[in-house]
Amino acid sequence: MQEPSVDFHLREALSHLDAALNKSILHVQADAAAKKEVGQQWERFLGEFFQQVREKGKQSKLNLWSWVAFPRIR
Repeated sequence: MQEPSVDFHLREALSHLDAALNKSILHVQADAAAKKEVGQQWERFLGEFFQQVREKGKQSKLNLWSWVAFPRIR
């Protein structure tokens, strides 16, 4: 059995992020006071993601951010 590809995992991650965004929007629309809490959840998530990229880069001795051309991201 073949291991799922990088593309598979990225598509899955994007699907989960889309669901989290939709839930976040609905939660804040239903309760404007939840904006701070939801924002903090997103800050924690993004902080952990950036930390993981830094740590994995150090461990592998690769600059993982160099793989991404940020000006091309829209």
